[in-house]
Amino acid sequence: MTETVDSLETLADPAERARRAGRLLAEWPVQGARLREIRQEAVIALRAQKVSYREIAKTLGISLARVQQIEAGERGRKSKAE
Repeated sequence: MTETVDSLETLADPAERARRAGRLLAEWPVQGARLREIRQEAVIALRAQKVSYREIAKTLGISLARVQQIEAGERGRKSKAE
């Protein structure tokens, strides 16, 4: 995904850059949802293999609590700027 976004910067035509960026932005909600589902299914599969929350957290580089949230289908929350 990063490569796709990076490649936009190499396009010489600003109108084409804008069109392609717009298409990606329009698809983001759908693709973001797909990515969350893929991640959740993977965590559920690991749990079905009896992999501990702690080991999953270590492998994915996230907190144990976040693994449990992902498994439950909970989305992360952004803190409000004070």
